[in-house]
Amino acid sequence: MAIKDLFEFIGKQNIAEDIQKMEGGQEILDRLGERVKRQFQEDWDSMTGWMNVVDEGVKLMKQEFKTKSTPWDGASNFKSPILSEASIAFGDKASLELLRARNLVKTDIIGKDKTGEKKKLADRVTEAMNYDVNYRMKNWRKDQKRLLYVLPNVGCMFKKTVFDPLEGKNVSHIIQYPDFAINQATTSLEDNRSFTQILDVDQNGVMERQFAGIWLEDVELYPKDSEGDEGSNEAAETIHSSDNPDRFLEQQCFADLDDDGYEEPYIVTIHEQSMKIVRIVARYDERAFVVKTKEGRVLPLTQILREESLHAKQNNLPEPEQADIGRFQLVSINPDQQITKYGFIPSPDGTFLDLGYAHLLGAITQGVNTTTNQLTDAGTLRNCGGGFTAKGFRRKMGPVRIKPGQYISTEIAAKDLQTGIMPNPNPEPSQVLFSLNEKLEQQGRNLTAIVDASGQIQANTAPTTALALIQETLITVSALMGRIIDSMSEEFQIMFNLNKRTFDPELYKKILDEPEANALEDFNNESLDIVPTASPEMSSKMQRIQLSVVEMEQVPMVIQAGGNPMPIVKNFYERIGTNNLDEIFPEQPTDQQAEETARFADAQEMENKIAQQQLQLSELQTEILMREQDRLDADTQRKIEETIGQLTRWQAQNVLDMEKAETEEVKNQLSIYTTQSKELLDQLTAIGAANNARAINSGNQRPAQQAASIPGSVQ
Repeated sequence: MAIKDLFEFIGKQNIAEDIQKMEGGQEILDRLGERVKRQFQEDWDSMTGWMNVVDEGVKLMKQEFKTKSTPWDGASNFKSPILSEASIAFGDKASLELLRARNLVKTDIIGKDKTGEKKKLADRVTEAMNYDVNYRMKNWRKDQKRLLYVLPNVGCMFKKTVFDPLEGKNVSHIIQYPDFAINQATTSLEDNRSFTQILDVDQNGVMERQFAGIWLEDVELYPKDSEGDEGSNEAAETIHSSDNPDRFLEQQCFADLDDDGYEEPYIVTIHEQSMKIVRIVARYDERAFVVKTKEGRVLPLTQILREESLHAKQNNLPEPEQADIGRFQLVSINPDQQITKYGFIPSPDGTFLDLGYAHLLGAITQGVNTTTNQLTDAGTLRNCGGGFTAKGFRRKMGPVRIKPGQYISTEIAAKDLQTGIMPNPNPEPSQVLFSLNEKLEQQGRNLTAIVDASGQIQANTAPTTALALIQETLITVSALMGRIIDSMSEEFQIMFNLNKRTFDPELYKKILDEPEANALEDFNNESLDIVPTASPEMSSKMQRIQLSVVEMEQVPMVIQAGGNPMPIVKNFYERIGTNNLDEIFPEQPTDQQAEETARFADAQEMENKIAQQQLQLSELQTEILMREQDRLDADTQRKIEETIGQLTRWQAQNVLDMEKAETEEVKNQLSIYTTQSKELLDQLTAIGAANNARAINSGNQRPAQQAASIPGSVQ
């Protein structure tokens, strides 16, 4: 089989018809059917340990309404709700948070967008993808909610996303235990050799698929002389095939249909009991081929064809015959991925299937159940009474029912009555056992507890501090949600790849209301990345509100920097739960709303200018005050120096006069000089005190008062 033949298998509803027509084709199909059944059994056996724990976990979650027969009939049969509480708590939080938004898909742009065309492209693809999830795949949200409640207990589930030719749209189905088989030695779905989904299809379903050409019509699955089959409803004791769905195995595997030694990726569906193949489809497309040219280049086939076409256009050469791909040598085929794994907690032993609360809490829950039942049974024995009578106790014994406050008269002596009856030696329920029970239950709840930070947040707690507290308490839950969001991203990427080939072009134009929109070009653009809108960091409404409060505090800074505060305001109203958000912020604002927005922007711009002018004025007034203070300081310093100089001269004259003082007249003159000196010192002290008071008053004045003290200052 050449590359051209493999290329022609792409898009065919059932390759098994082509194989049947080949020489020895039926033998190939029979051999392949046996191999699919064998691989399924090997994978199923590898999951035994994981499956046993899940089975026990499901039993532990189911509450019992009947008593046990051991150690006696009517014994306690209590089951702790720890597993149920943990699964419900996580499912509630995850479904409310991850599916909260109306639009679940967003598109990230890869690379720069200088012209803005990538942004327009991303908006178109985002709109179409959300329409696909919300309207065409009507059960997607409901199925996803069910997954979020079941996943925490079992630990691992899968979703298959394909284009359904019967419905003409993408569909995504949950595959949960026990409806799948995969080898525990698998490292990743991309490198997986086989993944099997168990399908229960009744006779009507088989005929519908045969009429549509999806399954082979000439495969006899229900012989006329057959009274029954080994379907999935044997426990219901069904007899006829029409009442009992048969088991079919749909396996994503590799098969060497052309017998050249290289296995190509296919999806093979067989009837489990007869191992007859009913369908084979290619699990690859044009982009999956990696080939080798005559020149020895190894590249994807689509890239080589694109380069050849570009080279022909640039050199005005005839367009190469792209249909003649037989000129290339096949190197490998990369399989399409249709299965998405949703895991809870990775297994510590490295096996493929993740662990859930059944694996983590199963033993603890069993311990809680056992100790609780033992305490209850011990209390029952203690309360029921009963006992033994002595051999010489001659009284016909039977049930004796005593009402509260009642005394029963007997003909037996008090001594004989006291010594002739021995009550059952049943002790009170053990306090040690009670403590062990509490410890086990506390350990189990600690493993699944979601800490409430509301008690640590007070009315005066800063928004940033409250946000940090909430985020710290939700780290574990955020990490678990992060793994689920990664899986959702993989599933959305599979939907995106399917839309590259299957999205209805006319529906695409209708959704976008753009007659020129081209679904083929938009979905085949390599500059887009499809991701969920949900974020693992947003794990509570309180956290979202606190973040909005922090953002709202930064609105003035955003406006001052020339940014757009409207998204911040919208986020705030959305996170506090406003119901009329569309009326407050319509997508197409009216002329009046546009004018109000423009006036708001103009007013904000004017306010920024006034604030800037006030800042400049304040700086100018401060500079003037500093210069005035420097001038006053210089005048004061000059007066001080003049006074000190005059005082020095007077002191020198006094010394000279004292040396020459011989008469009373000179002494009187000295007294006059001393008085003048004292007056000068007092004057100097007063100047210094006034200068200090002026400096203190100048520092305490407000800017407006300082400006008022300056002639000509602007008010």
